Order: sequence, then structure tokens, then C-alpha cells
Amino acid sequence: MQSVIDFITANPLYGVGLALLLVFLIFSLVKKAVTLVVIAVLLNLGYGYYLHDMAQTAYDKAADAVKDAAEQAGDMMRLK
Repeated sequence: MQSVIDFITANPLYGVGLALLLVFLIFSLVKKAVTLVVIAVLLNLGYGYYLHDMAQTAYDKAADAVKDAAEQAGDMMRLK
């Protein structure tokens, strides 16, 4: 390990190249992390929209069922 450190310190051009590779690696990892976060946020927003839509549909069906039941109950009360 010491020989590698000595080689890099003796040849600054290799040190610059190694530093650039390290910067590109870090940039690539950050870019992938940001992409992953964006995808996760979009999936969560889509799931939230889906849940909201399903809840609204269920509420509408329940409201229609209550309305129909009230109409049927009113019709039964009129028959007696």
C-alpha cells in the first residue's frame, strides 16, 4: 500500500487522474440516488392518488346506497 501512495505522490498527473475518477464516481452515485428518490416520490404520489380515488369511489357508492335505501324506505312507508 505504501508503494502505491509513493507512486501517486511522485507522479502528480496520476493523482489528478485518480481524483477525477473519484469525483466522477461520487457524481454518478449522487445522480443515481437522486433518480431513486425521484422515482420513489413519484410512486408514492401515484399511490396516494390511487388511494384517494378509491376512497372517493367507495364514498360515492355508499352515498348512492344510502339514497336508494332511503327511497325504498319511503316507498314502503307510503304503502302502509
